[in-house]
Amino acid sequence: MFAAGCTNIEKQAQVSANGFLDAFLSNEYEKAAEYCTEEIKGEFAKATADFKTLEPSIKELLVSECSKYGAEVTGVARINKSDTVEVSYRIFKKTDSLSFEKGSVTGTLNVVDGKISRLGL
Repeated sequence: MFAAGCTNIEKQAQVSANGFLDAFLSNEYEKAAEYCTEEIKGEFAKATADFKTLEPSIKELLVSECSKYGAEVTGVARINKSDTVEVSYRIFKKTDSLSFEKGSVTGTLNVVDGKISRLGL
């Protein structure tokens, strides 16, 4: 957990980011969209719409592969004393030994009022 020393706004942003990332990696795109502002929710729905149309075997394979990945918040910082919080995260491949493989993808999310307002890698 990264919450030590965070304000309520920063803690709320971390909770939202964790919820979004967990849902996203679980292929629960509608649940992930609940963590987004209306604008991002619409863009996200368009970007993930094809998942619903995949053949069941392809969808099952994708879900299986995504289950091999995890996400963690690595930083939370309010931007210029505003209500916008930048949340840094990393997505990593888990191993059977419960340790983590080298290499990961990092990115940032902006959160306003507990909702993801910008997605980025």
